[in-house]
Amino acid sequence: MSLVYLWRRIHLGRNPLARGSDRVEAVILVFCVLIALLGVPLAAAAGSEAYATMMARSAVEMASRHSTTAFLLEDAPPARVGVDGTPSAETAQVAARWVLPDGGLQEAPVTADLGASAGDAVTVWLDESGAVVGPPVMPMDATSTGIGVGVGVWLSAVTLLVAGYLLARQLLNRARWAAWDREWERFGQDSRS
Repeated sequence: MSLVYLWRRIHLGRNPLARGSDRVEAVILVFCVLIALLGVPLAAAAGSEAYATMMARSAVEMASRHSTTAFLLEDAPPARVGVDGTPSAETAQVAARWVLPDGGLQEAPVTADLGASAGDAVTVWLDESGAVVGPPVMPMDATSTGIGVGVGVWLSAVTLLVAGYLLARQLLNRARWAAWDREWERFGQDSRS
């Protein structure tokens, strides 16, 4: 859609052929564009809030978790190869052993890539009690979450606005067609008289 077409659709000016419904449609379109533009700061605020929440979670998890190196005690299931020849990025739970800070040994199932062999080193994240946990939220994860939330909120709002505009346009078109049918009917009656 060209900008000239969009401008003519919005700015009807003193066009004698513009109907009242055309002017209502133009007002609805301008309203939707303005709301979409005003929604940018609101979406940015939602994204910023999500980022701050994830950064706080990251700080707590980084302070309460630490990584250690574990060694697999058995082979992981064999890696699967896709039809395009690339190996699968799947993982499996495999028994592993690692040294605790106090010098003791601990064994537990850990996540390892398919195809890993016994004796391979894997990074394991532990909480303060020594239990295996997932890796902490990293600042890059918080950034991508914030951006995703902000963009998602704005796109959702724009989608609703576009759907509302298209619904209003459909209703206006029905009214225009009904008026057009009435005019043709009146024209037919006038021509018979």
